[in-house]
Amino acid sequence: MATAPLIIMDPVVASPAMITAAAHANDNVSCWIDDARAKLLLASCAADMPKGEWKKERFGWGGGQWFEYVGYRVEALEQIRMEHGQRVLDAYHAQGAEAYPAFNAWCHAPSATAAIDAAADVALHQKMEG
Repeated sequence: MATAPLIIMDPVVASPAMITAAAHANDNVSCWIDDARAKLLLASCAADMPKGEWKKERFGWGGGQWFEYVGYRVEALEQIRMEHGQRVLDAYHAQGAEAYPAFNAWCHAPSATAAIDAAADVALHQKMEG
């Protein structure tokens, strides 16, 4: 798990006020992948794919297996995804049914692994066309 905040700015420029402004600059994005921090991380992952591993889970007589990317960038993407989810959940609790569509959209938004795969596909198509 990431233990330090993701700071993508030069440390000299990253004053506390700028970090706070950057953290709240994306409060009104419609999907977590539209967050400026997520876009930078996804571009980084598309250029240099993170390592991945197969995960297994057993429960009762069944179980599941899935592929998941791992590493700091993936953890940072997941944190951005969860920040956005908490924001829309809080809005849903505060505003009720009026804010449910945003929460429902977050529930159906891609995972970090799916977003990385999509970004890599886009980068590959752009490379093939250009």
